[in-house]
Order: sequence, then C-alpha cells, then structure tokens
Amino acid sequence: MVVRVRVRLINEGTGHNVEVIMLVNGGAESEIPVVVVTPDIATDLGLDLSNMDLIDVELASGVTRNYISRNTILVQLLDDEGKVLSQTRVYVAVDENLTEPLMTDATIDELGIQVISFRRGLWRHTNDPPNTVRKSAK
Repeated sequence: MVVRVRVRLINEGTGHNVEVIMLVNGGAESEIPVVVVTPDIATDLGLDLSNMDLIDVELASGVTRNYISRNTILVQLLDDEGKVLSQTRVYVAVDENLTEPLMTDATIDELGIQVISFRRGLWRHTNDPPNTVRKSAK
C-alpha cells in the first residue's frame, strides 16, 4: 500500500475541474509545487499540450521528457466527505507514460500532508489533531 489522497484540480482559466486520487510521492522532487497527470486528465482540465513547454525530467531510471504548464492551476486536498482541507497553486506536468497521477514533494509540503506510514497508507493533515490518522484514498 502507498499513500493516495483525493484532490480536486481546478483550471480557473477554463472553468474545468476534475477530482482524482493522487499518489503522494515523496521521491518525486521539485523546487516548485507540481502535479503530474495523464494526457486524458490534462484534456479534462482544458489544458492544451501545444501551449505547454517540453522539459527534461530526471527519474531514478534515467531522463525523460514531459510537458509542463506555463500557468498554475488550483489543487484542493479533500477529506473523505469532500471537504477542502487545504489548497495551493501548482504547475501541471503531463506524462504520456504515467500509470497514476502523482504529486511532488513540494506539493505535499504545500498541502500540509504528513505521511505516518507509506507501507500502511496512513497520513494526517498538518491541521489535524495529533491523534488523527487518515487512510489512503481508494
């Protein structure tokens, strides 16, 4: 098991939004908040790949190329009932080989996600009482 959270991605420029379950990937490093999505999710958000920049992305297995948005979108971290726990602005990277959407370490920090156990899929939000433990989204 890993930690996955439910988020709402909002492209305020187009009015499109989508809710997805996103992998909390502390191993995906970025200096700025980034979420990585599939081309289908990018399309659902009203993003056009021809208006994105192509960048090199360093992975543990080598270097690949992804598209990245020039503008940010809003990402909202949701609880089990759909209530917004926190939100931040992020850039969107599009990876054609991605098997599930993920967020980078900078996004994890900005949203206040504190992983308790990756293996057991347990986490809490920075504003939660100390004894609160949340389970990975399904």
